[in-house]
Amino acid sequence: MIRKKIVISIFLLLLTAASLTAQQSRFDSANTLLNESEYADAIQIYQSIADDGFESGALWLNMGIAYSQIDSLGVAKYYLLKAKQFEETADLAEDALLYVNDRFSRKSAVLPALPWDQFFQFLSDTFGLNAILISALFFFYCAAGMLIWSWFRVDLKNVLRKGSYISFSLMTLLFLFSWIIYYQNSRYSTAVMVDRQSVVYERPNETSSVITTAYEGYTMRVDFKTGADNQDWNYVRLENGMYGWVKKDGLKIL
Repeated sequence: MIRKKIVISIFLLLLTAASLTAQQSRFDSANTLLNESEYADAIQIYQSIADDGFESGALWLNMGIAYSQIDSLGVAKYYLLKAKQFEETADLAEDALLYVNDRFSRKSAVLPALPWDQFFQFLSDTFGLNAILISALFFFYCAAGMLIWSWFRVDLKNVLRKGSYISFSLMTLLFLFSWIIYYQNSRYSTAVMVDRQSVVYERPNETSSVITTAYEGYTMRVDFKTGADNQDWNYVRLENGMYGWVKKDGLKIL
C-alpha cells in the first residue's frame, strides 16, 4: 500500500511538472507574439493559460500590455491592477497603469478614502490577514504562558500578570483587526469599468433615476452584500463618493 502511494505521488509530481513545462512553453510563445505586435493572438494564448488555472504577475502584466495596444484600455487597467498585486510585477504594473490612465479621455474625480478604510487597507497590504492572525495567536500564547508562570513565581506575580493582561489586550485587538479585514475583503472588491460608458442608476432597474454616468477605466468598489439578490446588477461606490447600481456585464471585478 505504501509503495502504491509513493508511485501515485511520483506520477502526480511528474504530471504537474509536465503541465508547468507546457504552460511555460505557451507563455513563451505568447511573449514572442507580443513582441511581434500580434496582440490578439498573444491575448488568446494568455487567456487559455489563465483558463487552465495558471496565474502570475507576469501573465497579468503582459495581458494588460497587450490589451493597451489594441485600445481596450479598461480591460488593460483591470489586468494591470491584478499584476500590481504580485510583488515581482508591482512596480512595472504601476508604471504601465500611469501610461494607461493618461490615455483615458474621461477621468473621474477622486475622493480620498476614509482614514478608517486607509488604515485597514494599509494593514492588509503591508502585513496580510494571515500574518495578523499569527501575531494574535502569538500574543495569546504569551498571555497564557505568563499567567501560568505567575502561579509559580510569586516574586514576579504582579509583573507577569500585567504582561499577561497587555498580551491579552493586544491579542484581542489583532483578532478584531483581522475580523474587520476579512469582513471587508469578503464584502467589498475593486472593479473596473470596461464598457465605453454605463449609466449608474439609483435602483437596480433602468427605469429608476439616473445618478451619473461611469466611463471606461473608472474604478469603483463593489458591495457584494447589498447586491447579493441581483443577478444582473452590482451596487457600487464610485471614486467620487457616489453610490448606485450598474450592469454587471460592464464591469470586471478583481
